[in-house]
Amino acid sequence: MVTTQECLRYLQTGAVTKGDADISGKGVILAFLISAYVSFTAVLVAYVTGMLEDELLTTVDRRIMRIKSRKDKHPRIHETIQHIVLLLSDQQIVTGIAIMAAGFVGLRGGQMSVYHYQIVLYLAWLSSSVHLSALTLLRPFLNKHQGLRAWRLLGMIVLFFMLIVGLVPTVSYDWGTIYSPEADTSLPDAIQPTGWGIPAICFWGKTYGDGFNDDAPIGYLILIFSYVWKMGDLFVSPRNLYNRTIRGPLENFIAKTLSVLARRYMHDGNALWLWCFRGLLVIWIPLVAFMEAMASFSASLWLSALGLVFGTIQIVIPRYQNLAQTAAQESEWGFGQLVPLVLLVQPIGAISEHAWIRQGGTIESNISEPVRRQTTGSSTSDHGPESEPLVDDRDRHLITPRRLVEVLGQRQASYEMHAEIASRSTVFMNTVLSSRLFGSVIAILHITILGAACVILSFDAQSIGYERGQNWTYALIAIGVYASASWLAVLIFGPYSRLGRKPSRRRATLQHETLGLQKLTPSSS
Repeated sequence: MVTTQECLRYLQTGAVTKGDADISGKGVILAFLISAYVSFTAVLVAYVTGMLEDELLTTVDRRIMRIKSRKDKHPRIHETIQHIVLLLSDQQIVTGIAIMAAGFVGLRGGQMSVYHYQIVLYLAWLSSSVHLSALTLLRPFLNKHQGLRAWRLLGMIVLFFMLIVGLVPTVSYDWGTIYSPEADTSLPDAIQPTGWGIPAICFWGKTYGDGFNDDAPIGYLILIFSYVWKMGDLFVSPRNLYNRTIRGPLENFIAKTLSVLARRYMHDGNALWLWCFRGLLVIWIPLVAFMEAMASFSASLWLSALGLVFGTIQIVIPRYQNLAQTAAQESEWGFGQLVPLVLLVQPIGAISEHAWIRQGGTIESNISEPVRRQTTGSSTSDHGPESEPLVDDRDRHLITPRRLVEVLGQRQASYEMHAEIASRSTVFMNTVLSSRLFGSVIAILHITILGAACVILSFDAQSIGYERGQNWTYALIAIGVYASASWLAVLIFGPYSRLGRKPSRRRATLQHETLGLQKLTPSSS
């Protein structure tokens, strides 16, 4: 066991990293990376080709990303991809728990270096990130097989708490630095003491003089948010609770505030009300776009992709920096390197068997049956084409006119007359989601995420071992870029979009005449 005095000495002088092929050997790392990337690729292929249940697709996926479910047209392909994801996701959760358990044993014994603990931690991080997206794809299947869902949830919870505890040593600003203050940098790289060779136990619950790493809270927030998001998404009750308490009231509030200005404009035609209406759109449309994007399947792909690349960088760069000291032990192909790679043949064999050997019974009875559509989230039952009001063509220009100011400018009597057909919030969301401007704001969001990811991940790749604590700055800049770019887009193009364009004279005249007739006609009640 390493003493406190020894830890203080190591922090000043560093230590030479000793190789451990069982943790960071070529075969071990390749086996983890291949399994993780194949799992993510399978989920991505299922999404791009539409080989997933329609209930998993939201309005953003259908209208903006142009993804349509083709499961019913190609049931055997869908079944095979589902089986691949199911098999590989199980492998990810088991290996993630196993390697974290091994890491804790080495950490407690004081024998594991910062370098090897970093490898262990982020191999488990990779497993966690990929498994979350796989669970999203498998949600309909797991909802039908609650026993399978239960043990996978148990595995997720175990890995989640392991990662929460495992991140504790990494919060120190001195974690993973190459050169210590009193290190002799004139020595050859093969015997150069660095911060990577310090026993990881030295950082357990201690931050020393430099304090906390500024990016440490971000890691915890991402981990907690992603787990709560994806685990809650597996059940109907949390999704319904989110819709009732957050999403639904917010959409109603947005529609209500815009309706006040729209009705005033439709009543007296004062352009001031129209410009106030457009001003509120500048604030509300980016917010609605963000909520819709986060509810889409594409958001799950972003979560997994970023976690995958981030974890890979945290593994590959430290390994490269320590090659001079560990290459002799970790680059040779021995028993411990070949076994993990050979074990990958097992899932390949199982997948091939499932894909090519025809079994008795129908596909639906063997693997998955169509799941009853849920009226939750932002799926078709919320804002999709099926939820659009079915009205007579003669009245359609009164109920769902093309321009948003006309939609929200209708008097309350019109909504009460057709309350069983369309609510104000539903018609408002249908109009917004079908506009090109909304699609442009979604595109701005995706471009911002891509740009921020490239900047942050590039900085990480260049600064590992030298500098830490700058990611939160870039994250805040990315939020500011999205907000300003989307506000500017709505401000400039809003007046030319159906969301902010003033109604045509013919439509305005028809609406005023209709409202007049409604006032003169006695109520049927």
